[in-house]
Amino acid sequence: MKEKIDILIVEDDIDLSDLLASYLINSDYTVDILNDPLKVLAQLEEKSYKIILLDLSLPKMDGLMLCELIRKKHTVPIIIMSARDNVSDKVLGLEKGADDYLPKPFDTRELIARIQVQLRRANNNVNTSETFEDHEFSCDKTTMKICFKDKPLDLTVAEFGVLKLFLLNRGIVFSREQILDSVDGMNWSSGDRSIDVIISRLRTKLNDNPREPKYFESVRGIGYRMMQNE
Repeated sequence: MKEKIDILIVEDDIDLSDLLASYLINSDYTVDILNDPLKVLAQLEEKSYKIILLDLSLPKMDGLMLCELIRKKHTVPIIIMSARDNVSDKVLGLEKGADDYLPKPFDTRELIARIQVQLRRANNNVNTSETFEDHEFSCDKTTMKICFKDKPLDLTVAEFGVLKLFLLNRGIVFSREQILDSVDGMNWSSGDRSIDVIISRLRTKLNDNPREPKYFESVRGIGYRMMQNE
């Protein structure tokens, strides 16, 4: 029996949300539509989704704020759909916890491709059984959990993939392009800048000061390295 893939569309344009829902249903997804951010937060306490498609222009609450609130409690991949098509908005969306950013208008075939990328990334992370442990970190790919100092980190799928890559390759310098290639499914339109955002979010969660780093070291002109254990 084919796995049920539930998608939540958060969009206040009724015509657009109905059109997207029809297309996704015809592509064998199941779809719910909400346009009230408060109802979205309540719904996520009752039902799990594989993907959230999030518009930024919403009533009562800006989509970026909603994205941030969702990310505080849930790891579900979030694809922002927005007519705000500039680099600063894309970067801000990623900083708030989004996994991808799709400018409007877009081809529905590209949307399906972006959804499939997020699903593959999540499935590949969950289905790999490798574990890792040192005196500060433990990583269990079967549950897609990384603990830091015995406390589980609240990570998005992308954050999990990047942190796992560096934990398994301490001391090795990775360029931004290599990180994009090494972490399955990372193929974002914002390109290299998205890696900087992910590293920044991980630094925050690890209380890692970029000026005096203990974990992620910037290597000028190349990329990043995770420092060796002391």
